[in-house]
Amino acid sequence: MTMQGELRSMDVAALIQLNCQDRKTAQLTLQQADQTATIYFKDGEVIAASLGSTQGEEAVYQILNWQEGNFALELDIEPPAITINRSWSGLLLEGAKRLDEDGQLNSELLNDSLAESQEIKPMAKKKSEILADSLTELLQESSDIEGAAIVGTDGLVYSANVPQRALDESMVGASSAAVLGLSKRSTSQLKRGNFKQVLIQGDGGNIIVTDLNQDTLLVGLTSTNVNLGMAFAEVRVMTDKLRSVL
Repeated sequence: MTMQGELRSMDVAALIQLNCQDRKTAQLTLQQADQTATIYFKDGEVIAASLGSTQGEEAVYQILNWQEGNFALELDIEPPAITINRSWSGLLLEGAKRLDEDGQLNSELLNDSLAESQEIKPMAKKKSEILADSLTELLQESSDIEGAAIVGTDGLVYSANVPQRALDESMVGASSAAVLGLSKRSTSQLKRGNFKQVLIQGDGGNIIVTDLNQDTLLVGLTSTNVNLGMAFAEVRVMTDKLRSVL
């Protein structure tokens, strides 16, 4: 059985997340332009990957930022060899850190080439601080949202203020990217327009994922006994304020 799709509707991080959470054994083939990459899953872990001559973790890190192309998932395919020993969540976390570091490096190079624009780097830093401060302030004002995170559509966490009990920020980011991919695909396939917001209810609490802009999400966490109408209202207030910062 083969599942196929486009990376515009489900990115690489989301595909890894879903296949690992479903504990699949499978081969995932991804194509972008003239490049072909392969990721192998075994019982819910990423155990091998290749991109041309690049093998193992480095192959995964190089394709995490692929935004265009196609993918095909074939189930019950055994890997030819084991080239990755890191857990899938650790793999995504390290990949997110590398993408973030690459972005900072590019920013520094841009600042060097535009030395007369000395305000570029301080402004970026100030914006990051304002974003974190705004998130903290909004949570203090909220009676229904107990934790929140601002997450890129690629799963990179820009700012997070979540309950510390058994919550890993990297998992918040990876889960959000997976939810976004599934939600965008569902709204498109069922002809419901563009994704705006989704509610996930568990017996330990609720998750509200809503878009801030085309590249960023707000993830809100609530308790089980919350008034959902009030929670949605507070999320709307938070998104309006955070959009003004972004």
